[in-house]
This record gives sequence, C-alpha cells and structure tokens, in this order.
Amino acid sequence: DSSGGAGIQADLKSFMVAGVHGTSAITCITSQNTSGVRRIYPLPAGEVGFQIDAILEDFDVGAAKTGMIYTPEIAKIVAEKMKKTRIVVDPVLSSTTGHGLSSDGLVDAIKKYLIPHCYVITPNIGEAERICGRKIEDIDDVMEACVSIHGMGAENVMIKGGHLEGEPSDVLFDGSKFYTFTLPRMNRKAHGSGCTFSAFLTAFLAKGRGVAEAAGIAKAYTWSAIAGGISPGRGVDIVKQRADHIPVADAIIRQMSGGDKKEYEGQMEKARIWLSLQNAVDEVVSFLPPSLVPEVGINFVYAVKNASDTGGVCGIYGRMVKVSGRPFQSGECRFGASKHVASIVLACMKYDGDMRSAMNISYSPGTVEACRAAGLEVASFDRRYEPEGSSTMEWGTDYAIRKTGHVPDIVWDAGGYGKEAMIRVLGRNPDEVVEKVRKIVESLGEK
Repeated sequence: DSSGGAGIQADLKSFMVAGVHGTSAITCITSQNTSGVRRIYPLPAGEVGFQIDAILEDFDVGAAKTGMIYTPEIAKIVAEKMKKTRIVVDPVLSSTTGHGLSSDGLVDAIKKYLIPHCYVITPNIGEAERICGRKIEDIDDVMEACVSIHGMGAENVMIKGGHLEGEPSDVLFDGSKFYTFTLPRMNRKAHGSGCTFSAFLTAFLAKGRGVAEAAGIAKAYTWSAIAGGISPGRGVDIVKQRADHIPVADAIIRQMSGGDKKEYEGQMEKARIWLSLQNAVDEVVSFLPPSLVPEVGINFVYAVKNASDTGGVCGIYGRMVKVSGRPFQSGECRFGASKHVASIVLACMKYDGDMRSAMNISYSPGTVEACRAAGLEVASFDRRYEPEGSSTMEWGTDYAIRKTGHVPDIVWDAGGYGKEAMIRVLGRNPDEVVEKVRKIVESLGEK
C-alpha cells in the first residue's frame, strides 16, 4: 500500500507491536492513498511463489496470513506453497474506501484453494456474503454464514460484524462452539483495520495462544488502533498500532471465557468513557482558539460512574498544548492521567454524581464575561483563603459549589503566587463540556 496504512505495511507494524518478527511475500503493488485506489499491479504468480520459497527455506514459520491476493493464479500458488503452515486467510475483496481489490474469479479461487487449507478465515460481512452467496442482516445470519464457511473446509471462521447495526459483534466458530466479541462502535473509517486485525490474530497464534484467546486479544488491539487512528492524509483515518491497548482486552477475553460479568461490564464502561472523551478532544481541537490554551496546557477528563479516585478518571496524558499556533493533543487519553482536573470532577461528583466531566481553559476577565454572556452559570474562589494543607482543586471546587448551592457550569480563579489563573468548564459528559466551550468561543467572537 503506497499510503503506508494497509497491506504489508499494516501487517509488519502489527507484527512488531505484537512482539513477533514478520516476513512478507508481495502479491500486488497498489497506487493508492487515503481517498482511493488508483492502480493495481499484480505480480506474476511465479514471483509470489519464489518469495514464499525463500522465506520457508530460512524461517520456522509459526503462523502466516494472506491479504490482498487479487488473482486466482496467486490464490492457487499460495495454497500450494503454504499447505504445511497454519494460515489465516483474510479474504480482501475491497478497500476501506470502497474500491475493488480482486479480479474476476477470485472468490471461487479462495473457496477452492485457500479455504480448505486455512486455520482461520476472517471475512467482514460483505466478504462473507460473497463467499456464502447469501445476505447477512443480523447476528443469526452471521452464525449461519460461519457454519456454511466452516463446511467449505475452514477449521475456524471469524466474521467481523462492523457493518451490522448496533455495537459491532465479531463471531468466531470453531466447529462446535460460537464465541462473540463486542466492543463500542466508533464512528470512523479506518484504513488498514482489516489487515491489522488479521495480522494481530496471526501474531498471537504464532506466540502459542489458542484461537479464541488470540481472536479476543487481536480485537482489543485493533479496536485500540482504530480509536487512536491518525489523519496524515486528506481521506479516511489510518490505524495506529500501539503496544498498550485501551482497557478492553481483559473485558473481551473474560466475555469470551464466561468470566465475571460485573468486571466485564466495568471494563466495557471504561472503553466507552475512553472513546467518548477522545471524540470530544478531537472535536474541541478543531475549533478552540489558541488564546484559550493556558501556559500549563489543557486537560479534559471524564470519570466512570461512582469514581472514588483519579484512577477512575480518564484524562489526557500530556495534555493539550499550543503547537505552531494551534491546539494539539500531545498525549493519548488514559485512566489516571490527570491529577488536578480529575480532582475537580471528583469534588463535583460529591454533590452531583452526574457531573463527571471537566476541562480547563485560560483565564481572562473578558473570558469570564463571555461565559456569562453565553448563559453559563459562573462561580469562583480565591486562593488566598485556601486552608493550609488542602488541595486547591478540591477545596476551590468545593467552595464554589457550596457558595452556589449546586454544581455551576464554570468555576474560575484569578491565580496566586506561582499559580496560573484558570477557568474550568464542568459538565455531565464530554459532549456537554464541548458545547459549553463552543458557546464561550462564539461569545468571544474568536475563530
């Protein structure tokens, strides 16, 4: 992939993150970017075979995967060369941008040559429909398709359910049992997500994991890669493979193995909290004027229900800062990443358990007036009266709430010796905080 987001590049990045060494046999060269595919140049099948021979002569291959095969001839030679290798077939038929990545006859060749010899096949809904020749509209259809493809010779079948309504569920069938893996839906297209999933699955199989456990971990790592995706081009996002996954892997592995339901639901809530916060950060960065970024940077947090300490509050590790005159998220969202703004939320939750999100912006008398002009309720505290030994954020927030009688929209202070003046925007969730900040920006008349 000339854009560096999918194909061999995505596979090798995923292998590296998973801690295995990856080799490759190139099948096609594509001229593509994040907006679409311009040209496809398939290598002669014999050249693909020579590459595979070179690898198998020198390496002990723990597992292998296919990606874009494109022609029936390539499918046939891959199947012939890889008969003795545990192989994951990712039946790539189209790109994330909707462009076809297969020639005539490829689906029949996959069914004839690759499926009978594969250890796992990982089609998405559209690919499974073309392989099975039937429409897939719900989870029952997915399970029927799994059984159908298993009957074609695949030892294990995992159909990715991202194109179904609701929270996407991937279904694995091992010939006797179904496993379902569910994570919160993300409203973004991510170039390289299918390649990344099958590569992670292959890597964890090579490391000795069972197919169900490997699939669960692969989904968690892929979800994290999509959630943390980057936008280096002008089209869809590109996945960003990461060595530490967002707190979901334990949840889906426990879900798969019938573990503690309460613990699983807690981890799922953390995944939703993370995603909601990251989406809100992306939104606020798109419109926030640099004048509202304080010298110490911005943190933006969201707490789980009934959070009792900063470990239950998700924030930005590294904050939002000014880079080249515009706001920039300098670190990823993590639980326990914020101390000060997290303490503000925890203080708010003592009075109103629904007020679970907050963000700090720079102070000026004009900005405080803009808050009032925007119809937001404003309260303040004076650091000079802070009791010795207390935490400024907790004491100040508590003081402002008690003075108001409830949690206001805004809490500000004019600073002190060595302490920057600050405005804090409070809300029930990150979306509510973003809308309040947007009103402040509009009231200021800044762009």
